[in-house]
Amino acid sequence: MAASFSASQDAGNVTVATFTDTSTGLVGVTGRLIYLRKYDGTYLVPEGTTTDYVLWPYADSSIDIDVLDKDYCLDVTVIWLTGSSIGYQLTSLVLFTAYSELFLRQLTQALAANRALLTNKNYWENKIKLRTLIDDATQAVALVNDQTIATFCLDEAKKLTGNIQVFFG
Repeated sequence: MAASFSASQDAGNVTVATFTDTSTGLVGVTGRLIYLRKYDGTYLVPEGTTTDYVLWPYADSSIDIDVLDKDYCLDVTVIWLTGSSIGYQLTSLVLFTAYSELFLRQLTQALAANRALLTNKNYWENKIKLRTLIDDATQAVALVNDQTIATFCLDEAKKLTGNIQVFFG
């Protein structure tokens, strides 16, 4: 018997975080709550939600939550309710990087369309910097479970993706 979940983000709809209940053998579960805590301690919830959590009906094995306005490293807690009590609980750091990954893809498309970029120092320095920041955020979560470092890397990546001129100057 184990409580577990997975998380994903579809490149076709980067604002949506999808969570899937992968638990086995849980007994008496009647519902779920999911908390998406940002680095600053606040919670990410859909517009109009008045709680820090999102209700996740137990009849639904997965839930799409439309809240991602940028890349995030979120401390995700899922609570499985048994009646009105907490029956099971699991917290895990989850990294969402589709915004930066898609930006990298667009940079590659720009290179294919404009071969002069092959010799553009700003393009390569900043593209490598962006790739490194994404990789470092991934390692911060996978190797040391560190939301602080992951968030720092994603914030720095956002500075690059928000300033396209640095790639083509």
